[in-house]
Amino acid sequence: MARHARNDSPGSWHHVMNRGIAKRTLFESELDIRTFLARLACSVRAGRIELHAFCVLTTHFHLLVRSPEERLSETMQLVQNGYSRWFNRSRHRDGPLYRGRFRSKRVDSEEYQVDLLRYIDDNAVSARLSETPGAYPHSSAFHYAQPRGPIWLERSWVEAFVMRRTHAREYAPADYAAAFGAPLPEGLRRLVECRIEMQSAGLDPLGDLIGAAPAQVLEWMRRKAQLADGTEVGLPVCDDADVAAVVADARAARGDWALSNLGRPSDAWKVAEVALLRELCGSTFVEAGRRTGTSTNGARMRFERHRRALAKDEAYAATVGELAARALRCCHGLRG
Repeated sequence: MARHARNDSPGSWHHVMNRGIAKRTLFESELDIRTFLARLACSVRAGRIELHAFCVLTTHFHLLVRSPEERLSETMQLVQNGYSRWFNRSRHRDGPLYRGRFRSKRVDSEEYQVDLLRYIDDNAVSARLSETPGAYPHSSAFHYAQPRGPIWLERSWVEAFVMRRTHAREYAPADYAAAFGAPLPEGLRRLVECRIEMQSAGLDPLGDLIGAAPAQVLEWMRRKAQLADGTEVGLPVCDDADVAAVVADARAARGDWALSNLGRPSDAWKVAEVALLRELCGSTFVEAGRRTGTSTNGARMRFERHRRALAKDEAYAATVGELAARALRCCHGLRG
């Protein structure tokens, strides 16, 4: 299978991750973790990358980095190969250590940077290695909870964001938890993991959608409906469980709702749910049909009805815009 080219360019941000081969332990001791971080620090000092956030666990690692010189692949090969050689020599073993080449996903909006930082911080908590992100010593959250940290951890963006969020003139370590420490919504965790698995290199609309008014979200959906042919899905911006919950709550509050001015009457809630699964979650028609209890062809027909209703039924369009905005707020709970 052909390898996908890395979407690297000067100044770009990336979520970088890898894990041990066959689910084996990648870091067996504190010395292993310090050795890996020391190799990252060497690349930082050489100016090849900026390291803004990280979490190193026993089986894998996550990094949020900026690539000033378009040298991400070269840098991570140096770091991983150097650590692998050291690990094998210290254990008198040979053979591969990683599951494969490192994975990287480009980050094109500050909104998604924030989501990723929260996801990275939460890794130690979800692995039950720590009760809070700041208590896990092998993570950037631990250092951001201190007045100062290692010189290889670039703190400028995080500290500036925390000051904006808390309306402070100076960075205070206690404010880090106030800005980033809310429990990670399960839907947001699934969204990040879905994005990790996707091969899409399309533009990320998340920065324009988080916190947007329903009318703005609706306008985005209308643009997508005009440009798309209904066969391609975009980068997900919301989790499907959050979409389903928002639609179910609205149905319970409002009751039955039918689309009747575009031919034979149909359940408008099901039409809207298929549309939101497609547009917000990047679901295929197979996935949307399974999620809403219909066939693949039934999901396709509902989506086409949605596209026509957006153009001709203002009441339907306004409701869909509101549902979409609610689902986004639900998934990205920090900005609710």
